[in-house]
Amino acid sequence: MNLTVPVLAALAGACVYGVTGILQQRNAHRVEGDATDQAGLIRGLIHRPVWVLSTIGSLVGFGLQGLALGTGPIVLVQPMLVTGIIFSAVTGFVVRRQRVDWPFMAALFLTAGGLAVFLVVARPTKGNATLTVGEALPLAIGLLVLLVASVALGLRIRGLARSLAFALAAGLVYGATAAVAKVTIAQFPDGFAATVLHWSFWALVVLGPLGFLLNQNAFREGELASPALAVITVVDPLVGIAIGLLWLNESIATGAGAIAGEVLGLAAMICGVWLVAHRAPRVVEENPENEDGDGDSVSRSAAAGSR
Repeated sequence: MNLTVPVLAALAGACVYGVTGILQQRNAHRVEGDATDQAGLIRGLIHRPVWVLSTIGSLVGFGLQGLALGTGPIVLVQPMLVTGIIFSAVTGFVVRRQRVDWPFMAALFLTAGGLAVFLVVARPTKGNATLTVGEALPLAIGLLVLLVASVALGLRIRGLARSLAFALAAGLVYGATAAVAKVTIAQFPDGFAATVLHWSFWALVVLGPLGFLLNQNAFREGELASPALAVITVVDPLVGIAIGLLWLNESIATGAGAIAGEVLGLAAMICGVWLVAHRAPRVVEENPENEDGDGDSVSRSAAAGSR
């Protein structure tokens, strides 16, 4: 199986997601209002040109992810999206004109190294990308329970904890969206009518906007993009891997040594992302931002004190 196209498409999509994620967070965080006022959030966002342009860019990222899913196994594609956290960090340094923080970069390399170990050891293979409504029902119920619990928790708490709860919900939805997108793409050879009439297409229509809305809420509630992106970055591929293995008949190496290597790689990846989120606030404190993306002269530390 030639993995050149899915690998390059997944990396390009991760780059787009990382860059647009930073821009979206910087704008979503400035929208005032209660967490339950979703209409107010949307109105506030669409009046910000940078947010609109970055959202259009996210659609390009989704297209690249779709190309990767259509040509490679979900178990390969979804973990590669973890590299988006690296692209977002680099973008953050450039946008805020900050010096490089080497402990922060070490955490990023740990994340990328864990991903590389997992992919090399797992050697993921494609499945059949078919899923009936009956087969998908238990999956849908399980994800719905977790999603409702995450959103309910987010509405009861505030600050960073609320941001992370919404990020968890967004990661769950994004992981499921990737699986549904892969099933939908598999219907393309049967023609437009067969694709539109398939259940996965309409699930995609619902899940796509839902995940995006949860993502913007996570950005809105957090002072920084990194913690929310860290949670999404970990949960999304883990959900994708689980669905790929349990429902889409994809496979990875299963020997004792391979399993140990896969667990080690995933653990390093998760640890790296956690370190990124843990280090990010200190990076901003040591390098206060004097000029934000819209030209407002405020520092991030001042913003933190005002919320």
